[in-house]
Order: sequence, then structure tokens, then C-alpha cells
Amino acid sequence: MKSVTTKILVGLLSVLTITMVGTQIYTRLNDNHDTEEAVLCDISENIPFQGVIVRDEEIVTYDGEGVLDYLYADGSKVSVDNPIAEVYSSEEAIAAKHKAETLNSRIDDLVRAQNPGTTNYVQPETLKSTIDDQYRQLLTYTQEKDYEAAAELKSDMSVVINIYNIITGISEDYNSKISELESEASQLEAEAGTPDVINAPETGYFVSYCDGYEESLTVESLSSITQQEIEAVINSAGTDENGTDDNAIGKMFDDYSCSIVGVVDSDNRIIEGDTLQIMFNTSNNVYDVTVESVRDAEEEGKSIIVLSCDRLDENLVQSRVQSIELIFEEYHGIRVPRQAIRFQGEEKGVYVILGNEITFKKINVIYEGDDFVVSENTSDEEYLLLYDQILLEVVSNKDVSEINESS
Repeated sequence: MKSVTTKILVGLLSVLTITMVGTQIYTRLNDNHDTEEAVLCDISENIPFQGVIVRDEEIVTYDGEGVLDYLYADGSKVSVDNPIAEVYSSEEAIAAKHKAETLNSRIDDLVRAQNPGTTNYVQPETLKSTIDDQYRQLLTYTQEKDYEAAAELKSDMSVVINIYNIITGISEDYNSKISELESEASQLEAEAGTPDVINAPETGYFVSYCDGYEESLTVESLSSITQQEIEAVINSAGTDENGTDDNAIGKMFDDYSCSIVGVVDSDNRIIEGDTLQIMFNTSNNVYDVTVESVRDAEEEGKSIIVLSCDRLDENLVQSRVQSIELIFEEYHGIRVPRQAIRFQGEEKGVYVILGNEITFKKINVIYEGDDFVVSENTSDEEYLLLYDQILLEVVSNKDVSEINESS
């Protein structure tokens, strides 16, 4: 019994001794030394600014009454005298028109589903496999909240299911359903009435809004535009302060190129004639642009830049003013305080505390800031690694040896 008690006491004393020694080492290494943990950082040298989209634009007007139903998405190309909008008596009439269009689409799908040219040459197993694949894809779209794609797939899936029902004998035909839908569609078309039609006055690209700057903001005007004028456009964007023509229903322009003007902090990386890239805050799309001009703004340290872009999509037509970033290099690596950098011969690095020892680790500098640098993030043990404890204070080789020997 005494022997057991002795063993327990000896064990407790051993644990206590180890704890005390560990505490002393930890205190010596951490409390007596100023350290900073190596963490990841992202450095972006992009230049954000408010850009004003400029084209040579022609206003499209309509002096009649009614509610407009546009036939094309903004930025679509239309030919001269082609319909660009229909004018109805009310919102309810437009709703009836669209519902009738939906019913007519369903009728077309049902007619196709029971067409012998379709049903005689398709195998049930093939259709079943297609339905299964479409169902899984529909779940994916729903989880990703891509409801537009889900709606399109649902329509396609309905057609395949209808064909499958005919082939397998679940449904004999859809004649009664087609008649019912045709009757309902005819009633809705009567409610909608016959609209007035607005045709395109020329061939070009159509946008369904005006903001009052169509005549004053031209490509030619950019050579003399001032910082004050640019800021006035930015500050009035989305308001009714610009004197928009009451009869304006949209505008047209000849081609898909545009100019973008803005005021930025002066930067020697923006050089006239260079090709750069920009990104809008409304999407992840990247656009190539050419720097057409760079000149001093009225405010010291600011420049007026004019960029040209040979591309057209929703981002470039949805509004006059856009939040934009000029894209330059981005750096991703480990942040290193400049005060911690040391040299061993020609090798640049830092001292880190690893366990009970101080070790020199190299760094590969990929970016230099004012009081820090960014080192490449690597798995090479000779280089600084993520979560290493970087020693900030100056130590000599003698200090390192004494600490390592004592540990």
C-alpha cells in the first residue's frame, strides 16, 4: 500500500516538474519576446471610381397615350421600321397579352407531344432517362437560386413528360386540353385588344430609358468635359433633374462601343494608349478598355480619364453611372512586418519561434508596403509558413544560440 502511495506521489511530482519547466520555457519564449503571428493577406492595387457611360445617342419619342410593352431587352439590335414596343390601354391589357402568349406556348408543346412524327421514333427508356437528368438539374438550379434557368428547364421537362405519357399510353391525346387552352387564350387576346406599334426609326441598338443627357453627353464633348460636369452627372444620376423629354420612350445608338469618363486619383500606371481592364461592381465580368486620354482635373492630385470599350451587355446599358474598378495586380501571401526582416548572408528572412527554438526562415517578397511586405505563401519548410510566430525584436546569433541551448 505504501509502495502504491509512493508511486502516486512520484508521478504527481513529475507532472508538476514538467509543468513548471514548460511554463518557464513558454514564459521565456513568449513573454520575453515580441512576436507576431504570420497570417494571410490580400493586397489589391485596383483603382475604384464612378464612371459615366457616354455614346452618341438619338432619342426615340412617342406622343400618344397608353402603357408601353417593350419587345426587346435593353441593348438589343433592331432594324429600321421593326417594332420595338407596343402600346396598350392599361397594365391589365398587357398582363392579359402575356398570359395568352404563355397559353399559346403550352398549346404548341402539347401539339408537338402528340405529333406522330415525334412519338413514333422515340423510345420510352430514352425519355425516362432524360426526365431523370432534367429533374436532378432542376434541383441544382433551385438550390443555386437560378430561377430563370429553372423556369426554362421546367418548360422543357414538361414537353418530355407529355411525350412520354403519349408513348406509354398514360394519355391517349391532349385534344380536349388543347381546345380548352385555345378558348382561354382567345378570350385573353380579346381583353388585351389590338395595340399601337412603335417602330425603330433606324437600324441600331435600342435602350428603353432616357436620362436627359442624350444630347449634352456626346463622345465629342469628352475632350473638354470638366471634373465639375462629371460630378454633376454622377450626383444627379437616377433623379428627374436632367430635363428628360416627356415624350421620350428610349434611345438608339449606332454600334456597341462606348466611352467611359471618370475622375480618379492621379496614377502613373494609367497611360494614354494603353489597354487596361475594368470590372463593374454589379458583375464579375472583366472588360478590356483602351485609355483614350488622361489629363489633369481641377482638383490637385486628380485626373480625368476617358476609356473606350468595344463591348455591349446589360452592365453597359442599364444606367448612365456605374461603380467601376480599374484592375491592376492583386497579391495574396503572408504579411511580414518590415521591422522583423533580417539577413543571413544574402538571404532575406525573419526569425521565428518554433517550439522551444528560434529559427531563421527565408521570405520571398512579392509585394512591398510602407511598414510591411507580403511573402509568397509556400509549403517549403525553409520559408516562412502560415501561423509561424515571427520574432519582431533584434537578436544576435549569440542570443539565438543561448536560447536554443537552454531549451
